[in-house]
Amino acid sequence: MPALVPLFLALSLPHPALAIAPQGEDARRFGRLSEQGPGLQRVQRFHPGEQARLEQQLGWRSFVEAEGWGWQARFDQRTGLPLRAWGRGIPLASLDNQHEVESSLRQILHRHPGLLGIDPADLVLRRSGYVERTDTWHLSLEQRHQGYPVYRGSVEARVRFGKLIMLGVGTHPAIPELDPAQLSAETALELAIELGPAPQAAHEAGAARVVVLPYQAGSGLDYALAWEVRSETQAPRGKWVGWVDAHSGELLAMENEVLSLQGTVYGEHDVRNPAGGTATSAMPYIAVWSDDAGMYTDAAGAFELEGEAFTSRLQGSYFIVSNAAGAEGELSFSDGDGTWTSDWADQGEVDSYVFLHEVRDWALEFAPENPICGYQLNSYVNVSEATCNAWFDGDLNFGPEASGCNSSARLADVNYHEWGHGFHYWALQAGYFDSSASEGIADVVSVLQTDDPVIAPYFYQGSSQGIRDLDPDRVYPDDWVNESHADGLIFGGAVWDLLNIMREDYGEEEGWELTSQLFADAVPSGFTIPVAFDEFVAADDDDGDLSNGTPHYCQILEAFVPHGLSPNGGTSLITLSHVPVDNQTAGVGDYPVEAGVSELTSACFDVSFTGGELLYSLDHGESWDSVGLELSDTGLQGQIPEQEAGSVVHYYLVAESDDSSEAYVPAGGPINPFSFAVGDLVELYFEDFESDDGGYSHELLDGLDQDGADDWLWGTPQGMGGDPDFAYSGDSVWGNDLGGGNFNGEYQDDKHNQLSSGSIDVAPYNELLVQFQRWLQVEDGYYDQAKLLVDGELSWTNHATSSNQGDEHHEDLQWALASVISDDPDLDGLISLSWQIQSDGGLTFGGWNLDDVAVYAPPTPRNLMTIFDFEASEDAAGLDLSWTHPTYGDLHQVQVLYREDAFPTDHEDPAALVVLHVDSPVPGTAVTHTLTDAPAGEGYYAVFAGDGEGSWTRGGYPGYNADLGTPGAWNAGDGDPLDARPSCGCSTQPAPRSVALLLAGLLGLVSARRRR
Repeated sequence: MPALVPLFLALSLPHPALAIAPQGEDARRFGRLSEQGPGLQRVQRFHPGEQARLEQQLGWRSFVEAEGWGWQARFDQRTGLPLRAWGRGIPLASLDNQHEVESSLRQILHRHPGLLGIDPADLVLRRSGYVERTDTWHLSLEQRHQGYPVYRGSVEARVRFGKLIMLGVGTHPAIPELDPAQLSAETALELAIELGPAPQAAHEAGAARVVVLPYQAGSGLDYALAWEVRSETQAPRGKWVGWVDAHSGELLAMENEVLSLQGTVYGEHDVRNPAGGTATSAMPYIAVWSDDAGMYTDAAGAFELEGEAFTSRLQGSYFIVSNAAGAEGELSFSDGDGTWTSDWADQGEVDSYVFLHEVRDWALEFAPENPICGYQLNSYVNVSEATCNAWFDGDLNFGPEASGCNSSARLADVNYHEWGHGFHYWALQAGYFDSSASEGIADVVSVLQTDDPVIAPYFYQGSSQGIRDLDPDRVYPDDWVNESHADGLIFGGAVWDLLNIMREDYGEEEGWELTSQLFADAVPSGFTIPVAFDEFVAADDDDGDLSNGTPHYCQILEAFVPHGLSPNGGTSLITLSHVPVDNQTAGVGDYPVEAGVSELTSACFDVSFTGGELLYSLDHGESWDSVGLELSDTGLQGQIPEQEAGSVVHYYLVAESDDSSEAYVPAGGPINPFSFAVGDLVELYFEDFESDDGGYSHELLDGLDQDGADDWLWGTPQGMGGDPDFAYSGDSVWGNDLGGGNFNGEYQDDKHNQLSSGSIDVAPYNELLVQFQRWLQVEDGYYDQAKLLVDGELSWTNHATSSNQGDEHHEDLQWALASVISDDPDLDGLISLSWQIQSDGGLTFGGWNLDDVAVYAPPTPRNLMTIFDFEASEDAAGLDLSWTHPTYGDLHQVQVLYREDAFPTDHEDPAALVVLHVDSPVPGTAVTHTLTDAPAGEGYYAVFAGDGEGSWTRGGYPGYNADLGTPGAWNAGDGDPLDARPSCGCSTQPAPRSVALLLAGLLGLVSARRRR
C-alpha cells in the first residue's frame, strides 16, 4: 500500500499561520483582523424532530434497506444530507492501491446517489492517504459545480480493515446555475486588499482560484461564485484569504490564517515558564564540531568527536533556533561536556530548542508517520512583530519579552501549541484544515505534555492567570462564538475529560497513552468540531464494523456528550425522535405513531428499552387515555384510535426501559404535547411570513417604557437561547429576540409585551381552530406566562405549577403544531390573534417562535349547520325568504328571526322575533317562504339551524345567514304563493313579549294558512 503524502508534495502545500495573542483591542493587531459576510464554518444544530424527519428521506432509506442495514446518521439540517453516517462495515471490492480504493468507493456511491444529492460524477478526488499502522484509508472527494470546486463541499470516507465504516456528506444538492466570473484574479485580489482589514500594508500575492461559496441565507443556503484569493503581509502579520464575488466585486468574507490565542497567564510550573525553577536536560540532535570534524548529537545529547575544544549552535537535525533580535547563540566548551545557559544564547533560544524536542518525542511515539517528525523546522525567537504573541506559518515565530509579556519562546505551552498546529496540518489525509479544530488540537497537544488544562501560565509577567482553561464544560453549539480559540475549547475540553476518564479506568500511564493514541489517530481525518466524536470512534474501531461498538466507545461517549459532541448532536445519552402527526381526514382509521429510539448507552450499560406508552387527550389535556407502544426495528410504534370529525387530539410518548427509567417526546410530555385536528378544515386565514411580516404589530404593555423591552422581531431565528436556527417553512418567523449580533435569543426579564395580527375575517363561522407552528421556550407559568389571546380573550397559556415549585418549564425542542379551539367572542365576524410574554425579574428563556399561522373552521356541528345563501327580498309582494338547508345529517330545526335595529345574534336573541320555524328540515333542500304581513320598512333578518343535541348556529353575518329585507304590498287576489311551493315544514314559535303584541295579527295569519 502507498505511503503517506510524499515529502516534496507536503512541503509544496500552503502553510496555515496560527498564533497566540492577547485579548482586547490589541488582539486586532495580531489575530484574526476581520471576518466579514457569511460564516465560513456553519454552526451545525441537531434537533431530534428534524433529524427524525430527515431519516425518512427516500435516499437515506434506500441506502439503509439495500446495504446500509443498521447504519445510523446525523443529518445536516440545511442540506438534508447525512453529515456523518456510520455502521456495519461495507467491504470494498479492491484495496490494492489508492485508485482501486477510490474506484470501489465510487461503486457504492453510484449505487446510492440519493445519499449525495448530486451526481457522483461531479466528485473528484481531493486528497487521500493510508495509515498503515491503523490500516485506515482516508478519502476526500470534492464536489465540482460547472467545473468549479465547491468550498468545503465534499464526501469524506473512512475505510478501516478493508471496509467502509463511515461517510460524511458535505455536498450541496441545490446549487443554481451560476454565471461565469466577470472579474479577473488580479482585480479580485486588489478588491480583497482594498476592502479588507489591512489595505495600507504591503501584500505579497498568493494563489487564486474560483470557487462556489455556500453561505447561510434565512433558513437555508445560497451560493455565490467567488474568487478565493490569498496574500501575505508582515506588518501586521497576516496570511489573508479573501472571497470576492466574481460578478459584483463584493468582499464576501475575509479570514486571517494567523489566528490569535487570547487570554492571560495562569499557574506556575518549575520547568514550563520563567516564573518556575530551572532544570538541565539533554540537547538532542544538536550540531557540534571541533577543528577536525562535526556531527549531530544523539537523542541523549551525546557525541563522539576528536579534539579538545568544541563549538555548538542551536542548529539540529529537526529544529534550527535563531534569534531575530541579535546574534545567534554559540556555545564554546572543552573537556567533552558543555552546558547551554543564558551566557551563551538568549534564554528563549535554549528553551524553544528543548520544548520542541519534547513535543516531537511525543509524536514519535504516537504518530511516527506524521511528516512533521522528519522535517527540519525553523524557530525564530524575539520576533518584534510577534510581541505578546507567537505563530506557526511553516516556521515557528515567538515574540520577545516586552509590553508586559514574557518571551513566548520561554513558555513550554506556547511551543507545544504552535508546533501542534503543524502536527495537525501535516497529519491531514482527508477533510480540511479547520481553524477552530486546529486551535483545539493544538491545545490538546499542549495539555498532553503538561497534564494541566490551563494553557500558558505566566504568558504575562507577574500574572498568575492562565490564558485559557480546558476544564469547564463548554457545549456545542450553545457556546459557539465564531472565534477559533474560544470554539476550540469545546473540543479541547472533551479530550481533557477523556484523558481523565481513561486514567480513572486504566490507570495514569495507560490512560494517557490510550488518549494520546486515539487523538493522534483521529487527527488525520481533518475533522471539524461537530464531527470530532465520530472520527474518534472511527479511529477506535478494531474490526471494520461500527455497529457493534468500539473498545473505548463508552469512554469517548462519556467525555464528548457533555460538550454536545455525540451521535445525536446533543448532551443526552437517550433520545427519542418523532415526526409529529399532521391534521387527519375523518374516516381513515387509526393514526400510526412512530418514535425513533437512540440508545447511546446500550453498549455501555445493561439497560434497554422494553416498550412504551402513548397518551392522548381529547379535552386539551384535562384527561388522558393511554395505548401501548411496541418495539420495532426502528424504535417504538403505536396507534391513536380513530376519532370523530371535529376532534382535536393532543398526545405525547413515553419510552420505558428495563430499569424503570423513562424518556419523553416531547421532552415535557403533557406540558407541551403534540396536537392535530381530525376532519375537513375550512381555511379562513393563513400566513407564513415569507413575502412580508404579515402586517403584524407589536407593543410593550402595562404602560412601561423601557428601551428594548419590546423584543418581537420578524426574520430568521439564529438558534440562540433555545430558539431554532431555521423557520418551519421558508426563512422567516415572528419571535422574541431572534438572536444574532448583540442579542442572546432570550426574552427580557420583568417585561410584558405582545405581538398581534390584523383583523381576520372568520364569517360566517364562529367556532374556530387556531393553529400555528410553535417553538416556545418559557419558564414555568408560576413565574413567566406565554399567552395566546383571541380578540383579547385568553385562549391558551403555558403550564404553571400549583405552588412555589416553579421548575416545570415549557421547552419545545422541535417545531410542533399548536392547536387551540376558540371562537369569535363578539360574533362580529372578525378576530385578531395576540401572543404575549409576561416575565418576572428572574430566569429567562428563548420565548415564542411562530410560523405558518392559520385559522380554520373545524367540522363541529355548529359549523356544519352554517347557512351561506340566506336572502330576504326587497319590495316584492310580501317578503320572500330563501336559503338552502345545510347538508348536516343531524339537522333538526331551522328558525328565522327579525330585529329592527341589528342582525339577530342567535336563535334566542332576546331583542328578536321568531318569524319562521321549520321542523325536521330536509338537509340540502333549497326552500323559499313568503311572509305576507312582515313588519313594515327595512328589517334585519337572520336564519339559524339547530341539531338534535340542542346546538344552534350563532351570529348574524350578512351575505351568509343574514340579510336586510323590505316587504312590498300584499295582494290577496294573487292567490296563495305557497300553493305552488314544496312543503317546507314551516311553523311559528312564540315571540319575545316585547314584540309579540305588536305582531299578533301576523302570527295568527301565518299559523292559520293551509300547507301542502
